[in-house]
Amino acid sequence: MDRDELKLYLEKKLNKEFIGQREFFKEISEYFINKVENNEKGILVIAGHKNTFKKASIKTIFEELYEKNLMKNKNVDEIDLASYNFNMGYNAFLTDLYEKLDNDKSDGLMFKNTEKASEEVIKLLSNIYPNTCIQLNNDYIIKNKFLVEAKVQDKNKINKIVCHNKFFIFIYNYEDKNEFDDFSQLSLKNREKIFYTRELTQKEKNIIIRKKLINEIEKIKSDFGVQVLLGFKDNVNEKEVFGVCQYLQKNFNKNSGFDITEYIYYKVSDPLRNFILKESIEEGEKILIYVNHNRLYCKANNEIYRLNKYSTPTLDDVRYKLESIIGVKQLKEFLLNIENNYKVQKIREKLGLRTSRISLNMIFAGNAGTGKTNAARITYEYLNALGLLSTGVFIEVSKADFITENVNETAKRTNDIINSAIGGVLFIDEAYALCESEDDKVGKEIVDALLKGIEDNRNNLTVILAGYEKDMEEFLSFNQGLKSRFPNIIHFEDYKPEEMYEIAMQIAKAKGYRIAKNVKNDLIDLFARNQLTGKNDLGNARFVRNIIENAIIYSSRKYLTNNKSEIDLLEREDFNFKASAKFDLEEKLKDIIGLENVKNLLRSQYKLLVAQEKRKSVGVNTEIEQNLNMVFAGNPGTGKTSIARLVAQMLNSMGLLKVGQLVETDRSSFVANIPGETAKKTEEKFKEALGGVLFIDEAYTLANDSLGREAIETLLKLIEDYSREVIVILAGYEQDMEEFFDVNIGLRSRFPLWTNFEDYNPNELLEMAIRLVESKGFKLSKNGYIALKKSFVDIYENSDAQSGNGRMVRNYVENLIRVQSIRIAEEDISVYEMNLITSKDIEKLNTSQYDNEFDLEERLKDLIGNEEAKEFLRNQYKLMRVKEKRKKLGLSTDITRYMNIIFTGEIGTGKKTVLNILSETLYSMGVVKAKNIVEINKEEIIDNMKNGVSFEDILNKQIGKVVYIDSAEFLLQDTSNRIIKDLIKFIDKNSNKIVLTLSGKSKNIKKLMKSNPELNYRFPSMLNFEDYKKMIYLIWH
Repeated sequence: MDRDELKLYLEKKLNKEFIGQREFFKEISEYFINKVENNEKGILVIAGHKNTFKKASIKTIFEELYEKNLMKNKNVDEIDLASYNFNMGYNAFLTDLYEKLDNDKSDGLMFKNTEKASEEVIKLLSNIYPNTCIQLNNDYIIKNKFLVEAKVQDKNKINKIVCHNKFFIFIYNYEDKNEFDDFSQLSLKNREKIFYTRELTQKEKNIIIRKKLINEIEKIKSDFGVQVLLGFKDNVNEKEVFGVCQYLQKNFNKNSGFDITEYIYYKVSDPLRNFILKESIEEGEKILIYVNHNRLYCKANNEIYRLNKYSTPTLDDVRYKLESIIGVKQLKEFLLNIENNYKVQKIREKLGLRTSRISLNMIFAGNAGTGKTNAARITYEYLNALGLLSTGVFIEVSKADFITENVNETAKRTNDIINSAIGGVLFIDEAYALCESEDDKVGKEIVDALLKGIEDNRNNLTVILAGYEKDMEEFLSFNQGLKSRFPNIIHFEDYKPEEMYEIAMQIAKAKGYRIAKNVKNDLIDLFARNQLTGKNDLGNARFVRNIIENAIIYSSRKYLTNNKSEIDLLEREDFNFKASAKFDLEEKLKDIIGLENVKNLLRSQYKLLVAQEKRKSVGVNTEIEQNLNMVFAGNPGTGKTSIARLVAQMLNSMGLLKVGQLVETDRSSFVANIPGETAKKTEEKFKEALGGVLFIDEAYTLANDSLGREAIETLLKLIEDYSREVIVILAGYEQDMEEFFDVNIGLRSRFPLWTNFEDYNPNELLEMAIRLVESKGFKLSKNGYIALKKSFVDIYENSDAQSGNGRMVRNYVENLIRVQSIRIAEEDISVYEMNLITSKDIEKLNTSQYDNEFDLEERLKDLIGNEEAKEFLRNQYKLMRVKEKRKKLGLSTDITRYMNIIFTGEIGTGKKTVLNILSETLYSMGVVKAKNIVEINKEEIIDNMKNGVSFEDILNKQIGKVVYIDSAEFLLQDTSNRIIKDLIKFIDKNSNKIVLTLSGKSKNIKKLMKSNPELNYRFPSMLNFEDYKKMIYLIWH
């Protein structure tokens, strides 16, 4: 055969065996013919995508040239350059290279996975040539057939490796040719030529898979004399031929470590051969191979078998399985470390060094549906393929397998289970159920027996425990021996939304369906919204399966009424995605009265989030991490809860909340009555809000005691752990919230958005009242409007923390409607006035809110003697009446601008009795809001101030009341300057909202007033009590 005939023969052979590489086959054939003609060897690089016949074509060329007596050997040795990336890997590589170069049974050495080689290996191979020597950087010796660096005293040192006359072929796989171009410019300059393969089309790959499948089946039929039938799939084109073939084509993963030939061997040829041998299939019998639910089955002698159960996976097979699993990054890294350690220990064994066996016992911790059971089976196969298991045993059990009817046989049953797994892997699912509490005696017996079995068989048994993360943590705490015997904890994270989409594609394919391409983004968004850290039921494969199965049900129903739709295609409408409602912030804010500062905060935050969404939509990525936790500070009834609901609605509409719920809570939601249960109760309530907004009203009350502070500590950790899953809003009085944030230094940093809810002003209160009146079907007369407006001015001027707010307005309007209804019932009213509220109704309500039953003279009868005190009380009553009349006439007045009083006298002279009557009098006239006086003693003031509470803060809580401060002489002390300053500051801010009474001995009080003259006009009234003998009434002006 001449040169041209040989070249044509080689090309034809390659093109018949493989497809899609005509240009490459032409060039590679030319290269080898030239070499053999000149009796030369060479160095070449073949670069291209995976599965483009780079290795296979070289092997075919060697075999054909050998058959034509143009090569001495048909074998091509291989070195996988990806397998040396571990400690002492370079020594292992030198050992393998030394051995392969010395092999005279091969005319070629192929270096696979050149793209994964270390720099050190590539640097050495850049100096390799046929019939030369490679100079080594160090001296080496061969120790137990392994190259190690030589010591000074060693003999027979090696500093170079002889390269016999061989072809050196480097195989480089790339996804992007630019990567290879960069590599080739710097490395392997010793190559003679670079050949490129082109990427195959999907159609070409499918043809190759079909061809390889048929070839393998024919070989099996020939080897065993059996009949093998491949199941047809309905409505499949003749070109595609087989349902089995279509299954293989769809499931081939170009990114796996297999080429197509290895893939067919792993999926069909190897398990089918093992099946025939194991099940004793006789010559002439029929075997049907078919696909059901995306799995390969075979049927023989009327029995059905899962084909993959008969595979004997090699390490490459298991690697392929492992790589095919979505997620489980930590497990993949762990098993790679095990493999590397295995290689190192083998090297140490060769060197005569002591080897070390590490514990392979593992804990798989993660939520349900994250692939723990499947991962356990693959882990078993991996360890078995590495040769770390003495028997091929995989035992899967749960707690039910350990329980016996006779409790006394629990330990024996546990030992039986352990013995059944000796030499293999024992997998215990939901292992936390083995022992559920400190009091679980049976559970403890199981654990004790298990620990003993593990210890006794530590070199011949691998145990994997699996369960939820927190449950496993608690389980390990029951016995210290558990932690030490399970050092390898593998965390199975909830799948990422993109991974969940890949799982969805797999599940749909397994059920014979396809997912339409335009569904991808919506599905990923759905998975992202429902993937909540800390929730056990959403971020996993089971949730995905439910979504797909529901879509299949909807698709089937749709197909019955519309047969134009594709029967195996899941379209967008099949998934029932919720349409996003358009959110108009300004429209929502129109309905909210007042609160301009709050509205401005919402507007700015809304715009910030809209800007970020705009950037995302055009592919501009910025690092803006928004902490949206907020503090709403203000009095009750100022709209904090309503705004929290609006915030939840706004954030949900923008896709920033995965669920969108608002969970409203207060102290009782977190603090438990049972000791030790607060943290648990707090966590449970917090997790109700995952995916939404947690609103904690009166949050400051949590700082009042140790139980509340325990809840705060728990909340802080939860807020940190679930920062991406929940937004927290704290609400309460402004001053109380300021103090609350001083309780824990970590609080303030976690709540960057603080806004104050101011009390509503009279006009805002009036607007709220009118809206409420009209919403209930009533209307105001002209005079009624004027009277209502005046009422809210009076309420506002005399307001306390409870007055200037929405709740007060609601109560006021309800009472007003009640008064109007009584009038309608008692009088003869026209139809027009049935729902009309007049000024009379408002005046009636205002007077009815006072204690009209109170009779001062009747109360004074109980005050024996003390005529001066009686006269004092009568004059106070008259003053209030004058003030009330002037107010009704619209006249301004400075009468009793300050209502504060000084009482002097000894203990037991009736001061508190007189003050209580005064408090009842003022309450009956609507001047104060409490009948009884409030006492504050000096010890309470001093103790509070030591704890950082100012005197002003103490008084703020008593607005609207008559306050009695006894033994006021303590204010004469030098240390009381701050108290007096706080007192003056408070009086000036709240002159007509409180009545303060200082009491003490006459001499001391006069000294106090003399040394602090600014107090004189702020306490205009003074009454002296003289042992019931003489009372002096004096009004200071």
